Amino acid sequence: MNLRKTAFQLQDFVKGNTVTSHLNQIFEFYKNRASSSDALTNLIKHAKANVEFYSKITSTNVSDFPIVDKIVIKSSINKFRAQNYLDKKVVSMTTSGSTGTPFTVYQDFNKKARNHADTIYFGNLGGYGIGNKLWYLKIWVREKMSKPYFYKLQNIKPIDVITLSNVQIRDIITEIQKGNGSKYNFLGYVSALEQIIRYCEINNIKQIKGNSAGIITMSEGLSAETRLKLEKLFTCSVVSRYSNLENGIIAQQLFGEDAFLVNTASYYLEILSRESNEVLEEGGLGRIVVTDLYNYAMPMIRYDTGDLGSIVSKDGKTYIERIEGRKLDVLFDTSGEIVSSYIMYKNMWQYSEIVQYQLIQTHQKSYLFKINCETQFTKESQLIGEFKKYLGEDADFKVEYVNEIPLLESGKRRKTVNLYKTSIN
Repeated sequence: MNLRKTAFQLQDFVKGNTVTSHLNQIFEFYKNRASSSDALTNLIKHAKANVEFYSKITSTNVSDFPIVDKIVIKSSINKFRAQNYLDKKVVSMTTSGSTGTPFTVYQDFNKKARNHADTIYFGNLGGYGIGNKLWYLKIWVREKMSKPYFYKLQNIKPIDVITLSNVQIRDIITEIQKGNGSKYNFLGYVSALEQIIRYCEINNIKQIKGNSAGIITMSEGLSAETRLKLEKLFTCSVVSRYSNLENGIIAQQLFGEDAFLVNTASYYLEILSRESNEVLEEGGLGRIVVTDLYNYAMPMIRYDTGDLGSIVSKDGKTYIERIEGRKLDVLFDTSGEIVSSYIMYKNMWQYSEIVQYQLIQTHQKSYLFKINCETQFTKESQLIGEFKKYLGEDADFKVEYVNEIPLLESGKRRKTVNLYKTSIN
């Protein structure tokens, strides 16, 4: 047992073993293929008794509750806060989201402990163990960061993707190679990890020698090509995580699998039609709607995440079979059918000279492909031909060369943008 793991256990013991208790419950939940029905029933009872927005609902069936999203919650934020938690300490979680619009959710400390337990459990599934050095690549807001000793104690190396430079990447690689065999993990945005891949390709680095225990990507789609490159570069397994700041870890891939194991221990998940609030059968692509079972300070029941996906059940567990990303990023072909976001990854590996790219739908049959390329791009006709196969041969397809694809306020880069005004709700 390492010192950091011992320190965590002592700290949690002083606080009443809250995280450990949640963690044990999660392990037992998956071991016994348990049901979350009791947790859902308790949450609904609490919400009806203490939350103004839900107080007039007579049914105790979750399917009779309204669908809510960021806009609904923001428009009447106080109606979603539990009255019996207003005088208790809570934690505010603020996300800019993909559109850059701030959104704040309040979480009680039991919910924070649950999230901590979820992080340990799913981190373990991704190869992370308490005490491993964790290179954490995301957007870091200095004013919201903890004291430096907190990260040092947990062996976390915060890397801000906004300012990630070649010099910093070089230093990360150097430190890994001098790690004296100690285990390390990466957790971060796909675009930041792709930046590391690009640096290694330019500098002819085929393999980074070190004791990598695994890589977990988040917030952006992970292509098969990027996963393969990361696995070869770091000689470890790579999985993708589906999560958000307002709730927590919703699902995560297992080693060697494409589907995402749903965190049914902490969330009740539904897939609803894009055109109505009808619950879809397994395999149907629709809106991912979650009910957070453990946030009592601000219950979020049937919360539309803004993402699209489909689910399947296997061996008593629920998996998200495909995630198409945020609705704002979904593209349509020229006949109006949804096109899988994975077209952005299927063939792009052929164009190693492209540093960054972004596909924008500007009208029903009009598309703009932005390319950041350090050298002259000579395969424009090939690129257009390939994408017309997916989008339609009658597509008006233009290419624009830019110096940079800007990051969002969230610190991520959108590979697809839909400016065409059409409804997919």
